[in-house]
Amino acid sequence: MLHSQPCEVLEVPRPASIPPSIVSSQPVTISVGHIKRLFDSVFRLGIGEAVSRLASFLFFAYISRGFGVELLGIVALAQTVAMYVTLGTDQGLRMVGARLVARDSNAAPFVIRRVLLKRLLSCAICVLLGSAYALWGPVPQSARLYILGFVLGVIPYAFSLDWLAWGLDKYGWLGTFRGGVTVVFLIGSVIGVLLTRSTLLPITVSNGLSATLGAAALWAAWRLRWRAQTAKDVPANEDSVRRELRWVALLPLGMATILNQAFHNFDTVLLGAMSTAAEVGRYASAYKILFLVLGAYWLVTNSLYPKISRAKGGPGARKLLMKALVIVTAIGVALAAGVGLFAPVILRAVYGTDLGATGLLRILVFAIPLDFCVAMLGTVFVSRGHDRSILVATGAAAIFNIFLNSLLIPKLQGTGAAIATLVSYLFLLAILLHYLTRKPILAEQADPTAIGARNALEH
Repeated sequence: MLHSQPCEVLEVPRPASIPPSIVSSQPVTISVGHIKRLFDSVFRLGIGEAVSRLASFLFFAYISRGFGVELLGIVALAQTVAMYVTLGTDQGLRMVGARLVARDSNAAPFVIRRVLLKRLLSCAICVLLGSAYALWGPVPQSARLYILGFVLGVIPYAFSLDWLAWGLDKYGWLGTFRGGVTVVFLIGSVIGVLLTRSTLLPITVSNGLSATLGAAALWAAWRLRWRAQTAKDVPANEDSVRRELRWVALLPLGMATILNQAFHNFDTVLLGAMSTAAEVGRYASAYKILFLVLGAYWLVTNSLYPKISRAKGGPGARKLLMKALVIVTAIGVALAAGVGLFAPVILRAVYGTDLGATGLLRILVFAIPLDFCVAMLGTVFVSRGHDRSILVATGAAAIFNIFLNSLLIPKLQGTGAAIATLVSYLFLLAILLHYLTRKPILAEQADPTAIGARNALEH
């Protein structure tokens, strides 16, 4: 949901993929061309994302119908722990790498080398920590080997070039990558379960295999297609790349993404520690419906990120942002009402029964309009270089969320986690709106070095 800071203007020709109107110093306006390009990006990314969501839903429907809510909870918990290992491996490198190549595609070869070296180091550390948590941490005994398998499945992610496809506006490839990985996981898991009459090895091995194939496909695309499209006679600004990929610059953004993830789903980890796998499954079944709605909206913010990173600010941009917040809030309220009304029907259609999660889903739907605003503000903040502001906001919200969950889960189980989610969303949105009114988020010129120095002093 969060993205990151603009780099300084480079003395190189503008890549052909960047429209002149976007890098112009004129006030930001919306033209028919901008809207068409945005919808084209969303559509290309959305096809793959839709396939990924559908495959994920089919997988969890198969698990819940064939093996019950407990295995659903075990797999959901394993995926959640693996997600934290993935974010620890990334440390914000995905966002910074995408931003760098979005500004200067000629820097891609140098950026790839720098990102890969840093990812391998962080992956080794995070996979070891995740494995230790799987074997000795506070999780249901039946989930330990599943969690270990999913943690080891993060290793191929260190080599993935999904961030490069994002930064180069290769949304078709990115969508294919996301959809293809999930489809291979679904097919491999189901066939493996049917052949072996077991679940542990088929599910964990299919997860690792799908990630490996996805990473290999993007490397093939880079070597055979994308690399030839960069201008070999235009040198990259290596000093600028090194500066933005320093650990001291990356760690605030990396922590922000981890805290943002903690804000969104650390309740699943706490449920695994404080309740049963079945309760984790009940909560996960409701949250995955919510995630489907939010995921569709994140397609828009993901598509906007490279464009916002290149765009100039100004008074017109601030007004446009405020109008956009009003619009997405109205859309979110309408969607929340629809999902809440048909909650039992939706749950039965996906899982065969409502799994006792109707009440949970009807609480969680109120997070839809709140997340729409938070996602848009987070995208704008990080694309304009205010990484440390996001770190403070998400850090405070994540700590508040964990505190509420620690109080409510022992008494109310999944219902307590749902209530904590809503209250925490309100808290985070209030912080971001406060920053929006106090900081030059959409200043006419945003220099990342100056912003970083100023935020370091402020925080």
